Amino acid sequence: MKKIIWILTGIFIFSHLWAYSLQDLKSSVVENNPEILKLNQEYEQAKLDFKDAKAGRGPTVDLQVSGTYMLKPLVEPIYLNVAEIIKAIDWPGAQAANVNQHIKIYDGMENTIYTFQLSVMQPLFTWGKLENAVKLYGQIVEIKQTQIESMLQQKEVEVETRFVSLCYLKKILEILEEEKGFAQRMVETSENAEKSGMLLHQDVVEARIQAKELEIAQEDVTEQINNQLLELERTCGIENLTLEMLELNFDESKILEILSWDRADTEERALSGDQLSIKMLTQLKEVNEVAEKIAKGYVNWKPDLALQASAGYGGSRLPFAEPNWRRKDDYTATISVGVKTTIWDGGRKLNDVSRKVSESKIADINKLDARSTIKQTLSSLWNTAEVCSMKIEYQDLKLEAVESKISQQETIFMSGYGSETDVLSSKIDRCNQQIEKIKQELSRAVACLTIGHLAQSK
Repeated sequence: MKKIIWILTGIFIFSHLWAYSLQDLKSSVVENNPEILKLNQEYEQAKLDFKDAKAGRGPTVDLQVSGTYMLKPLVEPIYLNVAEIIKAIDWPGAQAANVNQHIKIYDGMENTIYTFQLSVMQPLFTWGKLENAVKLYGQIVEIKQTQIESMLQQKEVEVETRFVSLCYLKKILEILEEEKGFAQRMVETSENAEKSGMLLHQDVVEARIQAKELEIAQEDVTEQINNQLLELERTCGIENLTLEMLELNFDESKILEILSWDRADTEERALSGDQLSIKMLTQLKEVNEVAEKIAKGYVNWKPDLALQASAGYGGSRLPFAEPNWRRKDDYTATISVGVKTTIWDGGRKLNDVSRKVSESKIADINKLDARSTIKQTLSSLWNTAEVCSMKIEYQDLKLEAVESKISQQETIFMSGYGSETDVLSSKIDRCNQQIEKIKQELSRAVACLTIGHLAQSK
């Protein structure tokens, strides 16, 4: 028996040491959340696009090399007969000798051919398109960084909200278990009273219905807990998460601190440019403005200038290894300046500029709409938090009254004049009032945490 007790104690201590705190869950979001990981990869891609844009301002250097080996060259060696050469010369008073000798005048084409081509292209003037492209992709990198920070804040608030919900749901489940004991005792007492003729069968059925409603309520709360755990698993990337694996404790001082905030100051912080959602919309507007400048650089009759230089070699041997290479015309070098512009495209370039102007206006509208939505949401959350606080005070008064009622009924029952069912009924009522108070505390906590998120900047 002692061994079993020690084993159970060890299991309890081990599970407690490995319990996840709220901070552990938030840290797990950074490392395991799929949406955060995806945004991190998009951020890395945006940085690569930014590097590509900066590289576009510099020269593009291309090198092309080819080598060919021919088993049978196209041009074979060339020989001349000495006798034919002598006969072709008019020797006065002399008779040409019959000489059967051949002289090689051309060694023939070699078996190898090498070709080298080096080209360099450098943009000279592009009406600011390249510089604006660098600026554009730099702003996109900043937007991605802001998006990561905003998503991380949202996920942390979501984790904290679900963690707090589990704290309160666990309390409700414990109260329901206590209430279930009172209800079962109520059923037993009612059945005994029915047998003695002191209660009607209808009263017994109502007691049974009340007990069954508590079982249903327990199942409902358990289902809510499981749903919260599943969402935490998905958000934090922790598999097979259970209630026992969490270090469920929550300090309500944070909620009370948020309730003490000045509403006007909180609204000002929520609508400031440092608030991440507002900041992101401002960055999007700046991106649209830069995109508009780029589109204006593509309109008709705005030529782009570029310098192109190339050097090449083609021969039977590698460069500078060919005999008498200076005398041969195997090397080439060219320098040219190119101009490219669109003269007429049916107005498509101008339409692109108009689209960018429209997108900038839409960005302004979205920013105004976001500010209005945040302001309205804050007002609704403040009202929810205040109403919940009032209901909590109301529930405290009702609990004080029911505690007094229970004390009186227990005194009467102990004196032999009251009934146990009255005492049990009052205790069940107390449990219901406690659950209602916890529900209001949960609603207030969720509202306050959301207010804190909206007022949170970088």
